[in-house]
Amino acid sequence: MKQIIRSVLQTHLNQLGQFNTAWEGVLNTPKLPYQTLHLTISSSDTGAISDRPHAEELGFLQLTLFYEAGLGTKAIEERATDIRRHFYGQSFIKDNIQIIIHKPPLIGGIFLNDNKLALPVTINFTAYEL
Repeated sequence: MKQIIRSVLQTHLNQLGQFNTAWEGVLNTPKLPYQTLHLTISSSDTGAISDRPHAEELGFLQLTLFYEAGLGTKAIEERATDIRRHFYGQSFIKDNIQIIIHKPPLIGGIFLNDNKLALPVTINFTAYEL
């Protein structure tokens, strides 16, 4: 189920247009600005009990934006806001898995990381096995 969730969320993110990305599990060093992605399943449950149980998984896609320091925060905050708008309220179905973004993605605080501006965006989801 995790592979399907990752595929769906990454595909939806790519619809915002090309952006340098350090994909999870891929060794690369993209040029600024870029984003990193990490998918976490925080809990699993059984949504329906029958002869074929259906799983429910809660988790989040942790996206962190990295921009050049010293140029202000406008560009990094605009990208974070675009991501938030793009994901909020979405529902996807693929291979009998429904993924719903019930809450607005959380935009964290800007901080410096290795002399780069960093801004985390957390996209919480619930995935249902249909």
